[in-house]
Amino acid sequence: MVNHEEHDKYVVEMKPLRAATTCKDQAKGLGLTLAHRQGVCSPIAANRQSRNSKLIFLRDQSRVNSMNVLGQSGALPAEDHGEHAQMPIRRSSPGMGEFVVTIGIGTPKVDLPLIFDTGSEVTWTKCGQQGPLFDPHESKTFSWPRCSASKCNYSINYADGSYSNGEYVQDLLTLTPEYQFEDFVFGCSQSYSDNFGATAGVLGLGQGDNTLISRIEQNFSTIFCYCIPGSESSSGYLLFGFNALTNCQTDNITPLIIDQYNPSYYFVNLVGIALGNQTFSLSSESPPPRTIIDSGTTFTRLPPSIYEAVRAEFVKYMSTTYSVAKPLSTLDTCYDLRGQENVKLPKMILQFENTDITLDSSAVVWRENDDAQVCLAFKPNPPNSERQDLVIIGYVQQQNLNILFNIQEKKLHFGTGRCGN
Repeated sequence: MVNHEEHDKYVVEMKPLRAATTCKDQAKGLGLTLAHRQGVCSPIAANRQSRNSKLIFLRDQSRVNSMNVLGQSGALPAEDHGEHAQMPIRRSSPGMGEFVVTIGIGTPKVDLPLIFDTGSEVTWTKCGQQGPLFDPHESKTFSWPRCSASKCNYSINYADGSYSNGEYVQDLLTLTPEYQFEDFVFGCSQSYSDNFGATAGVLGLGQGDNTLISRIEQNFSTIFCYCIPGSESSSGYLLFGFNALTNCQTDNITPLIIDQYNPSYYFVNLVGIALGNQTFSLSSESPPPRTIIDSGTTFTRLPPSIYEAVRAEFVKYMSTTYSVAKPLSTLDTCYDLRGQENVKLPKMILQFENTDITLDSSAVVWRENDDAQVCLAFKPNPPNSERQDLVIIGYVQQQNLNILFNIQEKKLHFGTGRCGN
């Protein structure tokens, strides 16, 4: 989609969706490449295929189900960290995300495509002696981390039923030729479920004492930025430290809220949503919803009352011009755009504490592979959810934005990204 903005709407040119054969690499000269795991920019050749919406929807819902177990106090269920270990032994973690980034481990360096996840604390990779897997015994810089026992075991269970079990090891981490980190501690998995596919594991960018961010703090000051591309034919980027500040720092800043009960997640204060000419207040809800910004959730989740108000305004705007289409899985508000060349979509603005952010046109609707159908890219929290007041901002709504996490100053910056179509 190519768009031109008017005051309260996007005018979108509906170019045909054809299977892309070349990648528009937007990360050149910036940092690590962030690519859709099924797109042409994916470093995993076996994953380069047409988008599987059904699989994406299933992974998305499993992840949200896990995040909705936040109790009334805000705390996740208690976890067993073990009596002697210095690192987490058992973790309950949200399901897998849709984007991968490649890092290097060991000497000689092995390049490993890992799932990019701001909601996971532990970074881990598949270990073994076949294919592109990391074999610690072939690395000259491998060693065991300090534990009271001779080895540190770990076990991670993800919400979608996937798992990873293994041992903590430490080795040389290479992000770029200029940035290498000795004795980086990560999970070396000998047992993992099949649904990780050809990815090599997970890059955990959540908060905590054992995350990637905390372990490279001396060089990068707990600062990172990413831009999620708006299509599978483009790549985004992941930046750290001074490079992140140089490319992503803006005046559009909202406080980054740290929750001691859920330290892996990044919380912000979303106070309202503007769609077209209407504004819907979240701060007037009782209780006011808590908001997580998350790279692994696909579609933004809203409290049912807010979702219904946003949906009603979207229907009012679209139904005067476009034909209603049948729902697409759990996306319940869809339109048939066959024969349309220039489509007008209502502009959407997320109103955070201290700043308003206009979303990219690709962030308002989900366009299905058949070209003709678009659906409102938001969902309500399910009626049986323990936390109907929870807002989760998914990656679709983050597309084509630079999002800078300055954890040490507890600030989140928003800006126009360079990973657009």
